Order: sequence, then C-alpha cells, then structure tokens
Amino acid sequence: MRNRIILLTLLLNIILFGDLLAQTMPLVYEVENTGADCPQPILPSLSELPVIQELPDPFKWADGRGQISNLSDWRYRRAEIGAQIQYYEIGEKPLRPDSIEASFSVDSILTVVITVNGKTLTLTSKIILPAGIGPFPAVIGLGFGGSGSIPSTIFSSRNIAQIPFNHDQVTTYANLFTGSKPLNSDPYFRLYPAYNLDNMGQYSAWAWGVSRIIDGLELVQNVLPIDLKHICVTGCSYAGKLALFAGAFDERIALTISQESGGGGYTTWRYSEEINKIESVETLGKTDYNWFRNSMSQFSSAVAKLPEDHHELMAMCAPRALFVTGNPGWVWMADESGYVGSKAAKEVWNALGVPDRFAYSQIGGHQHCQVPSNQMPEIEAFVDKFLLGKDTTNTNIATSPYNTNLSRWITWATPALSNDTSFFGKASLVYPSNLQKSLDNSITFKWNRVEDAQKYFIQVSLDHTFTSFVISDSTTTDTVKTITGLLDGKRYFWRVKAVNIAGSSGPFSNIWNFSTYVPLPAKPQLVAATPYPDRPGWVTLNWIKVMYADQYLIQVSSDTTFLNPYFSATASDTAKIFIGLSIGQKYFGRVQANNVEDSGLWSDILGFTLAATDAKEESGIPTEYSKARTIPTRSTRPRK
Repeated sequence: MRNRIILLTLLLNIILFGDLLAQTMPLVYEVENTGADCPQPILPSLSELPVIQELPDPFKWADGRGQISNLSDWRYRRAEIGAQIQYYEIGEKPLRPDSIEASFSVDSILTVVITVNGKTLTLTSKIILPAGIGPFPAVIGLGFGGSGSIPSTIFSSRNIAQIPFNHDQVTTYANLFTGSKPLNSDPYFRLYPAYNLDNMGQYSAWAWGVSRIIDGLELVQNVLPIDLKHICVTGCSYAGKLALFAGAFDERIALTISQESGGGGYTTWRYSEEINKIESVETLGKTDYNWFRNSMSQFSSAVAKLPEDHHELMAMCAPRALFVTGNPGWVWMADESGYVGSKAAKEVWNALGVPDRFAYSQIGGHQHCQVPSNQMPEIEAFVDKFLLGKDTTNTNIATSPYNTNLSRWITWATPALSNDTSFFGKASLVYPSNLQKSLDNSITFKWNRVEDAQKYFIQVSLDHTFTSFVISDSTTTDTVKTITGLLDGKRYFWRVKAVNIAGSSGPFSNIWNFSTYVPLPAKPQLVAATPYPDRPGWVTLNWIKVMYADQYLIQVSSDTTFLNPYFSATASDTAKIFIGLSIGQKYFGRVQANNVEDSGLWSDILGFTLAATDAKEESGIPTEYSKARTIPTRSTRPRK
C-alpha cells in the first residue's frame, strides 16, 4: 500500500510539473541565441532542394525525420530555421564579439564600441529615460526615432525608456531622395571584411547592430536603469522588416512589434507570388537586394524551392511575444500574404501553449506607418502585458478583413508537444571518407558510436536527396555495416542516424559521398566542326564516343592556349551546337571525357573557320538559346 501511495505521488508530481512547464514557456531569455550549440542542418544548393509548393512545415526537422514531438525540441528546430534564413536570405549574423565596451554619459547618450580584428565600430543612442529610479522597460525604435512609428506617448505614459537605433552607424540605408547608399567601406564591412554587399544583406548587419545595443545596455546597467527582461523592438515598413529580423535573432527581446512590414517581412514569399499574378506586390524577385544577400535572387523564379518562408521567420520569435500589423489599402504590401503567414505562424505559439503571445492586426484606411485609432488599444495591450507584466490583459487579437482558404497553403498538422526530452545523439561518419574515389563494389561502412544509442539507421543512395535507395536499414546495432553489389563507376551518398532504447531518433549525420572504381575515359577524337544549316554563326562540334565517359567538356577558343575559352559547355551526347560565332574568324575546339573517377586527356585541337553565307536568319527562332547551350534538332525546331 505504501509503495502504491509513493507511486501515485510521483505520478502526480510528474503531471503537475508537466503542466507547469507547459504554462511557463519563458517570456524572454538571458542570452542572444539559446540555440548556439544546436546541430546545424544540411543546407543544399538550389539544384538539390526539393519543391515545396505549400508553406513549409515549421515543425518538421530539416533532415526529414518527421515533426518535433517535445516542447524542448523547439530550441533545436528554431536553430534550424535560423540557419536556413541566414544561408538563403540575409547572410550570417556574426556572434557577439569578444571586445565590447559601453558607457552612458550625463547627457543620456549610450555609446557602444565594438572591436573586431583591430577595427572599431561605434554605436550611439540618445536615450529618453523616464523620471525615477527604475529599472524601466525599454523600446528600441528602428528607423524613425525612439519609438519607431508608434506614437511615443504609448511608451512615455507608461514610464518606458525609448532607445533610437541609428542603423547607418552599421551600414548606410539606401535613400533615393538623399542619394545615400550602402558601401563595402561601411563600418560593419570594415569589421568583417569577409562580408560585402553581395553576400551579406543589411537585415543581418542591422540585426547584429541591435544586438550590440542590447550588449551595451547589459554592460552599463549599474548606471543606466533598464529592465533587461522587458525590452521591445519596433519599426515600420523596411524598419518593420528589420524589427522582425532583430526580434527573431535575439532572444533577449521580450516583445517585437512589426508594423506594416510588407514583402520580406510578415508576408510569405510563396503566397505573394500568388497575389502577384493579379496585381503587383513586393515579391522575392522585386524586393530591395540591399536588404538581402544577392544569392537569394536565385529563388526569384523558383520560390517553391526555398526551404523556409516568413511564417517561420515570425515563429522564431516564439515563445516570446510578437505583434504584427498590416494596412490592406496599400497593394504593394501584399497584406493578404501577411494574413496567410500569420495564420501559419500562430500554430507555433499554439503548439507551445502560449497562443496569447502572438497576434495580428490588419486595418486599412490610413497613411502608411500611421497607427489608426482603433489599432492603438491592441498595441497598448501587448505593451501592457509583455513590457509591464499585466498578465490579465487580453492579447487574443486577430483583426483582418481576409478569410483566405488556407487548405492549399497549410497542409501540415500542428503536433501536440509533450514535456519529454528528445534524443539528439548525432552520428559522425568514419569510412568511406567524404569524396573518396576508386572504391570496391563491397564496402564496410563505419561510424562512431553514439552515447545511449541502441541501434543505427544507415541509408545509401544514388542521389543526394535519398530518393533512389541502395539500402535503407534500421536494424544495425553495431557501428559497421557491409554492403555488397555496388555498381562500378557510380557516385553514392550515405548517412546514419542513431536510435535510442525508447525508439527516438537523433538527427542524421552529415551526408558524405564516395565513388566506386571505373577506369578513366580515353582521349576523345574530335571529328568535325559543321556549320549549322541556314544559321550564320552556328556550328556543331562532333566527336567519337569513348568508353567509361559519363559526360564531356567542350571548349571553343580563338587561340590554342584556351586560357580564356570563348565557350565552355558540357554534354552527355557526342555533339554540341554553339551559336554567336563570327563569320571568317578562326576558332579552335577541343573535347575532354570525364566520369566520377576523374577527367581524361583532352582531344587533339581542331581548327575551323565559318565561311560567309548568303543565308538569312529565319524568324521564329527561340530567343532563349544562348552561348554553349544545346538546342533542339532541326526536326523539332519551331516551324516558320
């Protein structure tokens, strides 16, 4: 009987503790990034990414092993989303530098001096401090003063300090009216010379600057009485986007208010493309690339291959508080896309058990960045609850004129998260090593043992997306697995994940690839350079097929050194058509066969000259054909 009572008491404590944990997801954290120690996801190239037409599942692990199952998983999943947004959209946000000094002067100026590699960057902010001894909650205003575009009285009437952020002290805002623009000589890029306007978006740099202001507040808290657990960040329009990025990437920010952020903010890139079919809105291809890294433009015509979207940017603020607003009268802002994104993002706060910490308000009929009177109480509610600690304030707000059918966009279910602890043991691969060549058809795979792992799941595939399996085995209890019957001259991809005694899987290992032995391809023979009929400046190069070749590299140059080839293209067949050559110009061609093993010898060089022709170019020729691109055969070309 006594044992039964003890057992019942233990179960009751577990239940009570679970309920307590679910009810007390932190409102704010003491560090900038709680996920700094989390495993980084695989970040594939554009060609390797799958197509995701719907909004990506914010709960799904990046390696495809399913959805998160515990509240504690969100820290890891959030880190994956952050890594993807940095890699594909804004560039890497650097860690807090080791050398930061701060001071607060008698005239209320906060000065933060950051030193990296002997270079310094200085941030200053004229702080509006309430009367009294504090400590005071604070709002960091972005773009338009100490309160952003929100009326300052909302904060001053509540004894909330106002801290303006001058983003031009980091990197200059591009202003069409003043002519100012960001430069690679801006202070931020002098600190980090590996970054530039091509590989770093201003939203990463500016968010880094906001974090350094918070560092400064921490360093001078003995003389500047700011309540570091109640910091808000806010901005409107481009600064509304910045507020989202700053709040998402610094967990010391308790409340983010993103006002009318439009495309690249709370709207989703995917749904904005849908709206853009009808009316012009700010899409991924039409946003300002001063703000985003240039490589994001590769998704302009392939948005569905982006592995994340901005409902997940908003979700990075969870479980902290986020309030987003829209202004439906301004078409460019794509606010219906913001509605779709907000409905998707809300599910994260729902899953974490804190639905009152996220809300959206879309009210039109006013100027851009002007808060309408009927939106003021909604903003005040979030300020009261999450900066002043008035817990009974109602923040269950969902104001919008839209009622969009979400079935096409939210195809995933919201998981019921438990209070258990997930298994995060990650295997590290040993043999065959990454990019190893010339291996036999029978290989004994090896990896390091993972603590608490009961068995291992090994996958070997002919493609990096693991859709063409050679083996997918989940029964291995040892850290070796022998696989026979591999094909000659093939590239294989492999990965392993650990499974504990409870059946929980850790993340997959990094993906390695190797190739089995095949002889080098022989030296090809380039046999002809034939003018293409009725096409001035077009030529077909032909060569003889060689054994063991997977692909051919063909080059055309105006000299025999080929130091600067005029054309360089690949083909899997034994012919290649080039266009745009000059009549009467002497050219030289060569071809090389290659396979997974390596490249063979170059063919002998073939010289040729295109003679003048009386033929006239025909109409109706596809304009998309360009240098070094194979075109359709004559029988499949468009008819005149």
